Parts: sequence; structure tokens; C-alpha cells
Amino acid sequence: MDHFARPPATQHRPEKAIPIPIPTPPSNPIPSLQTLRSWLPLYLSKTDATLSHVSRVLSTPSGTDTFLLTLCYTSLLSSSLLSSLSLHRIDAAARRLISQAIALPPNTTVIIDTSSLPPSRLLITSRRLKALSELISDFRIFVRLWGLLSIYNWGKRVYNSPPTDVFVRRIVYTQVASNIAFQYLENGAYLASKGVLGWGKEKQGRAWIWSSRFWMLHVGLDFVRLWREARLRVLKGKAHPGSDEENKWTAKWRREMVVNAVWAPLTLHWSLEEGFASDFWIGVLGSVAGVAGFRELWRTTGQV
Repeated sequence: MDHFARPPATQHRPEKAIPIPIPTPPSNPIPSLQTLRSWLPLYLSKTDATLSHVSRVLSTPSGTDTFLLTLCYTSLLSSSLLSSLSLHRIDAAARRLISQAIALPPNTTVIIDTSSLPPSRLLITSRRLKALSELISDFRIFVRLWGLLSIYNWGKRVYNSPPTDVFVRRIVYTQVASNIAFQYLENGAYLASKGVLGWGKEKQGRAWIWSSRFWMLHVGLDFVRLWREARLRVLKGKAHPGSDEENKWTAKWRREMVVNAVWAPLTLHWSLEEGFASDFWIGVLGSVAGVAGFRELWRTTGQV
């Protein structure tokens, strides 16, 4: 005989079960006006710190050029991406229209009126971004008209305090000479394109190409210099893995390698009459160089 009475079967039915309330997550309350006012000083302080930081970045010619370099190539990259997206949409719409026209009965006349179609906003934005990129590029070339003075000061410093290693010294001397040739040819081609000098179109084209070739020579020599400096650091026993000094030196060395690695194909592209890189790849590689330089500039100017 069972000592425990069985409960009625009806108590096990779902409709007789006791419902268990499921807690609902609390909705995010809308901040009150008093709360927003209490946050205002914090946001104003952060905004002031950011604007002051940007001001420090733009306070030097090199900082301004690095910022404009980044903006120039990111604008070109964005322009290329928006243009490709817009053309892809236009192509898809054209394919749908063709498929609909094929499905019509034979001998049907199809008239397509495109006068009322609105222009593509993506394509308009793409053109404006490319125009911005070209404007910035023109401005950066203009401010480099005085670049020979900076190269002169660089050459003077190298001559007065040359690198101790003979191989590195010869590399740097050659880089100074190649930069002088680059800047002279770029200045001449730019001024002639604006009508200041009397160089013809053919001479301007040769000057642009050869200025890029001298720039490419500088980039190639920089690879050799970086390899030699890393080799000398190991041979002289200056490499101490894990130390702060070694970490800083390695970070700087890698950053210069990355920048040279992205400039190498670009200078080769500009050194050829036809070139081989599209606006997309020019924008990608230039953006990498710009962001790498801007990140370091932002870090070094972070402290007042």
C-alpha cells in the first residue's frame, strides 16, 4: 500500500501549471535634463582636449603635411569605393531592365526616358571626394616649392654629423642628392603646368616621371639603410630584446619599413609613362602611409 497519495492527474496538465513570471530587462531610461547638464562640463572638457590636440598636430609644417597626406588618400580611396558601388547599382538596374525588355512580346517598341532620372548621389559624392583629393595634392606640391631649403638643411646636418658607418654614410649622401634632383624636377614641372615656366608638355611629362624615379631611388636606398642599421645593431650588441629602448627602436624601424613598403609600388607606378595602379590601390597604399604617420604624430603630440 502506498504511503503517499498520488496527486490528481489534472494537476500535471499544462493549463493547470502555475505560471512563472519572466523578468523583462529594464529599458534604458532617458536622461533627464538635469543629468544632461551635469554631463555637459565633461563633454566640453573632452572636446577642448581633442581640439587642442589637433591644434598641436597642425602647428608644424610636417604635422600639417601628414594630416593632408592622410586626408588626400583616404578621400581618393572613398571616392573609388563609392564610384564602384554606384556603377554596380547602375549595372544591376540595367540588367533588370534588359531582362524585362526581353520578356515583352516580339516587335514591341521600348522607349526609355532617362531625362527624369535623378543623378546618383553616390557618384556625385565620389566626384566631390576625388576633387578634394586633387585639390589637396595640388596644395601639397605647392608648399613643397620651398622643399629645396629643407633638403639643404638636411644635407648640411648630414655633412657636419655624418653616420659613423661608411656604408650608411654613402647611402644617406646619395639620398640627399636624389632628393635634390626630385625636388628640382617636381618644382619645374609644377610651375610649368601653371604657366610660370616655359616648359612644353613633353618636357613637363619627362620631369614628372624622372622626379618620381629619383623619389623611387630614395625609397629603395631607405630599404638598404634600414637593413644595414638593423645588422649593425646586432653586430655591435646593442639589441636587448624586451627592453624599453629595444621596443621603441623596433617600433620605429618597423614603421619606417611599412611606410617604405607602401611608397615603393606607388613611386614605381608614377615612374612609368602609363602606370599600372588604379585609383583604388593608390588610395589604399597612400592611406596606409598616411595613417601610419598620423598615428605616430598623434601619439607624440598627445602630451602637453
